[in-house]
Amino acid sequence: MVAVRCENLWMIYRSLFSEKVAIKDVNLKIPRGKIYGLLGPNGAGKTTLVSIMATLLRQTKGKVEVLNLDNLIDSKEIRKRINIASGNPNLIWSLTVYENLRYYAMLYGIYDRRIVENLIKEFELQEFRDVEFNKLSTGNKQKLILARAFVNNPELVFLDEPTKGLDPPIAKRLREKISSMQRDLGITVILTTHYMGEAEMLCERIAFINRGEIVAEGTKNDLKRMLKMRDKIRIEVDSEIPQSKLNIEGVYMVEKDANQYYFYVDSVERRLWEIAKEVSKFAKIKNIAVREVDLEDVFNELAK
Repeated sequence: MVAVRCENLWMIYRSLFSEKVAIKDVNLKIPRGKIYGLLGPNGAGKTTLVSIMATLLRQTKGKVEVLNLDNLIDSKEIRKRINIASGNPNLIWSLTVYENLRYYAMLYGIYDRRIVENLIKEFELQEFRDVEFNKLSTGNKQKLILARAFVNNPELVFLDEPTKGLDPPIAKRLREKISSMQRDLGITVILTTHYMGEAEMLCERIAFINRGEIVAEGTKNDLKRMLKMRDKIRIEVDSEIPQSKLNIEGVYMVEKDANQYYFYVDSVERRLWEIAKEVSKFAKIKNIAVREVDLEDVFNELAK
């Protein structure tokens, strides 16, 4: 089952004297009932792509189906069944927590006050039920933004950098809440984020977008295999090493940061001793550390 299908999707912004390609020939199938990540550097096209899927923008060409409905023809029906939340709090500043949720519920034709009360409890906002939005802390504003995204019992929720600018403990609790809500309701979540740890924790599949194009798609392990990345060896030395002389089998990439060298390898067990032996020919080794390649490593490579 597919929640969103994009076929040959283009978005071109045109002015009198120029044009800018924001989305270029994107093809995606986003499965239902999962948390799906859209990752990429600033200006890569993530927000534009989400806006098209959420029927907030009309694409220049190509086809988009959301919950088996055409985003251009059936936009009103799609909007009844989806919702969206961003990391930029933008609710009605003079209304309280309760009033904001009640107002947005009514926009969807929902008049049952118990739904609003349940969301206030679900997102731990009872203490702030009667506090105006502009008087809430940043963390509680973001909780309210997320609560609003579930007010219409959506089948699909778009979360555009939902923990942006939050303190780590609050961001962690919100990630846990996103995960539990998705699991309990069985809905689809499409998440954009700059935090690779967030994507690693939440997303079952990920698409990387760069310069408007999808450059890779799959699970975390799929992406690592695609880039031939497995393990990472960090070696700290007392002087610079001529990298051109470090030709070692099974090493896919070498990065340098001051006197630290990072070796991406197919297998730590098979390559560690060989790399250490080779490096020691040119410099004294001060420290060695080993860890598994993570999404941040994949992101850095794909963002080049």
